[in-house]
Amino acid sequence: MSNFYHYVISAKNAEDRRASILSNFQTHGIEPQFFEAILGNALSKEQLRVLDVDAGLMSLGEMGCALSHLAIYKKMLDSQKPYVFVFEDDAYLTNDFFHDLPDLKKFMDTHTEPMVLLLYKAIAHTKLVVAKDNKPFILRALGGSCAHGYVINRKAAENILRLQNPPKIEIDAWAQYMKLNLLNIYCMEEMLVKLNELHAKDSLIETIDSREMKDSKYLKMMRKQWLQQFYNHLSLDEKLLIQGKRFWRHIQEFYYDKETPAK
Repeated sequence: MSNFYHYVISAKNAEDRRASILSNFQTHGIEPQFFEAILGNALSKEQLRVLDVDAGLMSLGEMGCALSHLAIYKKMLDSQKPYVFVFEDDAYLTNDFFHDLPDLKKFMDTHTEPMVLLLYKAIAHTKLVVAKDNKPFILRALGGSCAHGYVINRKAAENILRLQNPPKIEIDAWAQYMKLNLLNIYCMEEMLVKLNELHAKDSLIETIDSREMKDSKYLKMMRKQWLQQFYNHLSLDEKLLIQGKRFWRHIQEFYYDKETPAK
């Protein structure tokens, strides 16, 4: 089994999670490359001011999560690597993931447009793009969420960093990125990376800062306003591309399949 360029976001004090992902990787002869998670409740007052956390668009936990992923994108861009596999420490990499890893890398090597490949089945309209052993393997998706396991290339990382500076929406807002023509979304037919059920129930983000008291309608309105501000500052050519892509997306929905996640 060959190694691959990746990072696993993990808080130092999350010992059980780190031990679980360590065992998961080592079973396949790979040492995980850990990235020390940025915790929102550990940010200084000055950092919080610069990040404008008081705007309320994200909780402290979500902010730390976004900053961790964005920091990994910067690491990739500082390297010569064309893409990076990103995992959170509540992920579980299946045997199929390691078996299919050469094919995943081949797919990333041969697709140069800004893109993210979700290593699980997205709940979205999808269309088959790659078959393997006469079975669906990789799908094009018109949406998606979650960030416990995915691959992102340089162009997509650059585009997200341009938008999320500072971060204002959750890092896994894949559909929003796509609507702004920042990337294309692909996903797997099978769940190559699953959520560890034990750790997924114990959300680190929620323990840092619960969002139960947040007004969802207010948050939706604020996100829309912030995304509109980003759109307003784009060039005319960029706006035309976005409008064209949005129109094409509506057409695609008629012949893409509406999928449910694989078990």
